[in-house]
Amino acid sequence: MDIEIPVEVTSCPANVHFLSNVPDTLTVNVSNRGTAFLKYLFMPAPRLELKFSDYCDGSGNFRVEPAQLKKAIANTLSRTTVINSVLPGDISARYTDLPGKLVPVVLDMDLAAAPSHTLNGVVERSNDSVLVYGDSKTLKSITQVYTYHFSESGLTDTLRRKVTLAPINGAVIEPRAIEVMIPVERMVLRTQKVHVSVRNMPPNVNVIVFPSVVEVTYRAPMSYFNNNNKNNAITAVVDYNSININTPGNKVELMVGEVPGAFENVSLELDSVEYIIEKH
Repeated sequence: MDIEIPVEVTSCPANVHFLSNVPDTLTVNVSNRGTAFLKYLFMPAPRLELKFSDYCDGSGNFRVEPAQLKKAIANTLSRTTVINSVLPGDISARYTDLPGKLVPVVLDMDLAAAPSHTLNGVVERSNDSVLVYGDSKTLKSITQVYTYHFSESGLTDTLRRKVTLAPINGAVIEPRAIEVMIPVERMVLRTQKVHVSVRNMPPNVNVIVFPSVVEVTYRAPMSYFNNNNKNNAITAVVDYNSININTPGNKVELMVGEVPGAFENVSLELDSVEYIIEKH
């Protein structure tokens, strides 16, 4: 009959990290009779404890040879039990006792908000960087770690998600996952009046524009209005260098100037204004 025997490495120093997996269980085929056989049917299998110092070579290798493994298993079973086979037949793993290397986390993501919504604000993370453990050559080659790729579309509310970090061959990452928070807001349509300013005027010239105040329409995240942001002003501008005095009607192009980064669909009610040039 087959029994599953759990495996545990004991007395492992706190600075040791396994770079490859020690099996959680071993499949052991055994023969026995009587009450011992019934014990394996109805009771949990005994745990196999492997003391770290008994099987490490001090150079990053942890190995339990087939004969050693079979003997260690036999010591956990009754004397009348016969071990026919063990799978896997041996245990071999790499480990490191070097300090971890702190490296930044790169988010691999594609996100899109629903219509009339926007991704606005700083993406918050539980960890900006993580510790990576490995041998010296591996650690030297690692400068950053990535999350598994994830994508979301049609977002209408702030997204909170646990994201697993992509594994690196020959290395261990701690922690294995981080929490992210991506702010999503509803966009609000607004109209306001702004003053028209003139740029690039020579020192001896003054330009007067008509009208001097125009309406601008735009969409912006709700938080801009809830927080009374006064530093996010939109400007309407005329460039003195674009004035052509030979153009009939004394009109000059009116343009949108500064616009906060989160604003969308910004438009002015007028595309031009009249002007008068005064020279001192």
